[in-house]
Amino acid sequence: FSQFANWIIPSKVLLGRYPYVEPSRCRTHDEGEAQVSQILQAGVTTFISLQAETPPQTSMTMGGVNGFVPYASVAALLVSAMSGPPDMKEVNGLRNPYLDTFLPPRRKQQRQEAQELEEQRPPRRQLAFLHYPITDLDIPTTDQVRELIGEIARRVEAGEVLYVHCWGGRGRAGTVAACLLASLYGVDAEQALARVQRAYDTRGELGYASPETLQQVNFVKSYINGQ
Repeated sequence: FSQFANWIIPSKVLLGRYPYVEPSRCRTHDEGEAQVSQILQAGVTTFISLQAETPPQTSMTMGGVNGFVPYASVAALLVSAMSGPPDMKEVNGLRNPYLDTFLPPRRKQQRQEAQELEEQRPPRRQLAFLHYPITDLDIPTTDQVRELIGEIARRVEAGEVLYVHCWGGRGRAGTVAACLLASLYGVDAEQALARVQRAYDTRGELGYASPETLQQVNFVKSYINGQ
């Protein structure tokens, strides 16, 4: 997919780095906007953060936390631009008797034509931002992973596309991804870990392990073997 993310379930679930401005690699707003735009162009509807070092996106201040700048508002603006002009329901909802004195009358034929056009338009994309905090370089709890996998599975089944990230997108994200593959496709721990590593390697960063630590690898094996 890119140098900052990879598909773990093609066209359904992306794993990646923090997608916007952060302390290590993405240092500018232009670069961050380009990354978020690329993610949205892939059809992503839900962002899932695994970072305990940041608050939920919806509660982050504009200045960010420890070098992490929030991306929710940027993503919302970009997806709005991709969606084209607002539908007539939104436009007509803004009309009132005062504004009507400056606007052309709403004719029946125009309303009928507008309604037919609206029926042909795809629905506007709604974004969701979820937060399942895990300490950096650490492991989640079994209950936390089970809940998260259930949430991902429900959203995938509903036709959503997800972007799951930690800071670098290989330790915590790789741990969750391996457990997800085992739960959805019935592969064993070794197969799940191998698939996560191969998917990560498509970013072109050879020599880096995903999951990142031995503790995370052992958690994956314990979780999958205990299912």
